[in-house]
Amino acid sequence: MKNFLILGAAALMAGLTFSACGGSDNSNGGSDAASNIPTDGILGELPKAVADFAASEAAASAKYEELKQSDPDKASEFWSDYLSQGNATKFKKETIPAIEKTLEGKEIPTELAEGIPAKIEKNFTLDNKRNASASFVFTAGATNDTPVLLYTAVAYDSDGNAIDTSSGTNFSDYPIAEGKSFTASFFISPDDYNAAQWAKLAKIVIMDKQSDAYKQADEQIKANKKAFKN
Repeated sequence: MKNFLILGAAALMAGLTFSACGGSDNSNGGSDAASNIPTDGILGELPKAVADFAASEAAASAKYEELKQSDPDKASEFWSDYLSQGNATKFKKETIPAIEKTLEGKEIPTELAEGIPAKIEKNFTLDNKRNASASFVFTAGATNDTPVLLYTAVAYDSDGNAIDTSSGTNFSDYPIAEGKSFTASFFISPDDYNAAQWAKLAKIVIMDKQSDAYKQADEQIKANKKAFKN
């Protein structure tokens, strides 16, 4: 999972410090927030599992920093013990794969932003690796000037706030015309700062990156991340 920084024993002995998911100052708040994340949404246990792991890493980081100020040897012992538990490996190789299997085949409500000359052929549907894919068919009005390469997917929560964006779409070939298809993909990757939003995933919308809607979504995502880190 991105943004999860794991230090080895060598780094510890060199006296390096780190900030795990959310920062040590917010470790208790992070734990409380994680415990309140619902698991009855489209993504089931995934967002909460990510938030729980982030909170535990932050708590360990905070404990290490606290001990290091008063007893470096005890801090070293604590961190060595923590690493020996293999929490990160278990999370990556056991927890996440088990959750991924429960998500396979789940559909995510899919929409097309106003002005996109297409219709939905298949809603975003998850596989067993958190990859969601959808397919669309161009309608009348689609031409070679249609900016399909600028189309991207934006995920929204039930409050109408943007959560994250995907990398873009793929289309069959030129010339672009009515009846031809294109696809979109979205790797679902909750992080510490947006896990609570992913728990309330409501829909994914295909839109043009040059549109005001996308710019607003991008600003929301950046603001949410900044607010969480601060």
